[in-house]
Amino acid sequence: MNTVQKAVAVIMAVSMLAGCGTAASVSQGQTVSEPMDAVSSAPPATPQPTPVLANNMPLPAEGKSALTGLDTDGQGQRPVAVMLYNQKAAWPQWGIGDAEILIEANTEGQDTWVMALYDSADSVEKAGPVGQGRDLFLQMVMPVQAIPMYIGSDVYASNLVNQYQYQPLDGVYTGTGAYDLDSERAKIYLEQYSWYAHKDLIGSALAQYGQTTEGQPRSFFYFADGSAPQNTQGYELDVTYGAKRTARLVYNGEEQQYYLYEGEIGQTDANRPEEAPAHFKNVVLLMARSGVKDNGATRQYSLTEGQGLYLCGGGSRVIQWKKGDVSEPLQLFDETGAPLAIQPGSTYLGIYGGFDTQALKLLGADGAEQAL
Repeated sequence: MNTVQKAVAVIMAVSMLAGCGTAASVSQGQTVSEPMDAVSSAPPATPQPTPVLANNMPLPAEGKSALTGLDTDGQGQRPVAVMLYNQKAAWPQWGIGDAEILIEANTEGQDTWVMALYDSADSVEKAGPVGQGRDLFLQMVMPVQAIPMYIGSDVYASNLVNQYQYQPLDGVYTGTGAYDLDSERAKIYLEQYSWYAHKDLIGSALAQYGQTTEGQPRSFFYFADGSAPQNTQGYELDVTYGAKRTARLVYNGEEQQYYLYEGEIGQTDANRPEEAPAHFKNVVLLMARSGVKDNGATRQYSLTEGQGLYLCGGGSRVIQWKKGDVSEPLQLFDETGAPLAIQPGSTYLGIYGGFDTQALKLLGADGAEQAL
C-alpha cells in the first residue's frame, strides 16, 4: 500500500469510528469524536521502532532536559506533547502551568489551539482537556521524538503522521486506554472538554503499538546562562491571534517570569487554580509566511525560515529562525546569523502568520510601545 492509499485508509477509519461515537461541534468548525470505552483499532502485528527523525541539534548534557536545559529526571525518555483546547469554554486547563514548552497558534477561525510539551510521561500529572491534532504543532515536536497525544484530528494531521509512519496516541483509536474522563467536570462542561491525559496510561497505550516511552531526544533549543537580552524593551508582548484570542505575556520582575493573560484574565492551571497564571522564563515568537490550505479554511504556515522575537528578563531582541521539513528541528539565530542560545527554563512559543485580524504589540518597561 503506497503513502496515498495509507492516508486514505486512515482517514476512512477515523470517519467510521467517529460515526460510532458521540460528536460535538467546536468553535473551529471541526468535529471531534470522543474516546471509545475500549481500544478501537488493533495494534500492529509486529513492534514498531521508536521514530527517530533527522535532527542536527545537540543531545542535552547529562542530567539536563532537552526542553528547558534544566536538571531533569526524565533524561532517556521521550517528551510528551498534549494538544489542548484553548477556547474559554474549555478553561481552566489542566497542566498548562506544568508545560516545559507551550506552543500556541491559530490554525482556523478566530481562536487558537495550544500544545503542552512535557519532559517525559512521568511529568504528565493531568493534562487536558485534550483537543484535536493539527499538523502545524506536530511538525514542531516530531524532530524531538515527542509522543503526540490528541483525540481526533483533521485530514492534514492524519496525512502527516501516516506519511512519516509516526505513531500518535489518538483517542479515536486508543479510547480509555490512553485517556480518562473527569466525570465531575463533565457534569458542568461539555464532555469533550473533560478528557485528560496522565502518566499512568501513556506507557501501556504506547505498548499497544509496540513502542515505549524511552528515547534520546535532542535539545529543542540551545541553552546558556546569561542569554537574556540586555535591555528593558520586552516587558510585555501582546499577540492577537484572531478576534477571539489575544495572548498577553507580561513580565514579572520579582519572579523573572512572563505570565500568560487573556486581557486581564490570567490563564491558570486547573490543577492549581488558586495559584498565579501559567508563566515562562522565555517567550519566543516565530513570524512565518502564511496563507490558507486547499480546504479554504485551515491556516497554512511556511516553516522554512523567518524573523521573530525573543523575550527574557524584561528585554527583547529580533531573531532569525529556520526549520524546513518535518524531519528538521527549529533553530534560532541572532541578527548576524550566529546560533542563538536562550536562557534555561520553560518557554512560551507562539507562531504568528500576520493574517487579517492578527496583530502584535511590544511594550517596554515604561509601558511605551516599541517599534516592530
